[in-house]
Amino acid sequence: MHRIVHFDLKGAPPKLHYFEQVLHSIKAWGATGILLEWEDTFPYSANLAHLGSMNNTGGDGLYSLAEVQRIFDICKALGLEVIQLVQTIGHMEFVLKHPCHEHLREYHRSPAVICPMNPEARQLVKEMLLQVLSVQPEASYFHIGADEVWHMGVCDDCKNKVCVSPQDVWRLYLEHIRDLAMFIKQQRPDVTVLMWDDMLRPMTPDVLEAFNLKQYVQPVVWNYEEKENFAFGNGMWEMYKRFFPTVWAGSSYKGANGSCALVAPVKRYVSNHEAWIAEMGKVSSDINFVGIILTGWSRYDHFATLCELLPTSLNSLANCLKSLAGPVESFEELCREKSLREEQWPGVNVHTYATALASIRERYYRLAYGDLITTWMNDWQLESGFLNMFQVESIGNSSNLLSKELKTVETAVTSELNTMFGHRSATEWLRTFLTPLYEGLTQLQRTVQRVKSQEIRCNWTPSVA
Repeated sequence: MHRIVHFDLKGAPPKLHYFEQVLHSIKAWGATGILLEWEDTFPYSANLAHLGSMNNTGGDGLYSLAEVQRIFDICKALGLEVIQLVQTIGHMEFVLKHPCHEHLREYHRSPAVICPMNPEARQLVKEMLLQVLSVQPEASYFHIGADEVWHMGVCDDCKNKVCVSPQDVWRLYLEHIRDLAMFIKQQRPDVTVLMWDDMLRPMTPDVLEAFNLKQYVQPVVWNYEEKENFAFGNGMWEMYKRFFPTVWAGSSYKGANGSCALVAPVKRYVSNHEAWIAEMGKVSSDINFVGIILTGWSRYDHFATLCELLPTSLNSLANCLKSLAGPVESFEELCREKSLREEQWPGVNVHTYATALASIRERYYRLAYGDLITTWMNDWQLESGFLNMFQVESIGNSSNLLSKELKTVETAVTSELNTMFGHRSATEWLRTFLTPLYEGLTQLQRTVQRVKSQEIRCNWTPSVA
């Protein structure tokens, strides 16, 4: 069974030298392939050059065509299957944000979904598919995304199409998917087309039967929950047995624990794989699982901030792959937060510094929004001068200590980030996660200093108006 590691390159794409280290590591940990979700890091050319790395749309200068080919060559040498992913209807923000493509949106206020009724929109997607397919003549699989299509039947053309029945909305979606899958099969008859399955689950059997998608696609059934909350809707597997006897599982090793998480908690992700192993065993008599895709989201969408940088998640990934490789003595043993040795962990220092930053952030929140300031340095106390200098100085000392720790982390992690990632990614991470802490701590320190310098005067018997 395939064990495919997903790289979400729309957030903090790694520089090639670091990517190569990671690829060697995942092979050693039991991966059989990778899924590359390019978005704006693919070197689109000609009339699509504005979408990708040729115009440095992503801001990090990644990846050139030579670098793409180098990734393929490394994977071939390692025996890793390479699957490319191009979103084809939802999560199209990187395309639809451009003014020249705004008219192709399903909903004018959101760049998330492309209108499936617009011939120009479908032609644009086909051009994207052709360019990405062209760089991998030996491809066995291709992924068309198709998940989380938030807006359907919204634009005027689609409203007219779906006015007869609510089921027409699903037919609109399936017509688009089938057309694109057929287009890929026409170009590459031997390529197997994959898609995320979440949009298929609510459909009725008659709609699915009408489109006979099993001829064209294999769905990737994803669920990122821990085992305590892991479940599927009643009847889903029975329906898939009928319409999709060959499927993939979709798990997660990072990017499913919060949209702005700093580190990947190993126990949380190992639990998800424990649940998937049990689920696949339960339904294996009816469903043929080709493989499992371990997803590693870097952003929740194109405009979301970064979450769980790749170096912080490698211990999670290694243990999740180990859980899938064969029987394990104890899942508890796989849940240790730092079970990888440093020499086995590319970028371990980033994990160390991100963990330290998470601790500083938690302590800052406790200081800034906890009882200490509310009790001894709130706005009324500052306005009236009703202050205990011992407590004020204690707040100042705490903020000074946190600032020193934060500066130490910033100096160390900045160098590491600039080594592994481009300038845009490093700057975004620092500005998102460090700068607000600096600003908050600086404001606290200024307030304390104003009290100590008697700019805010202590008045222990304030008058009451």
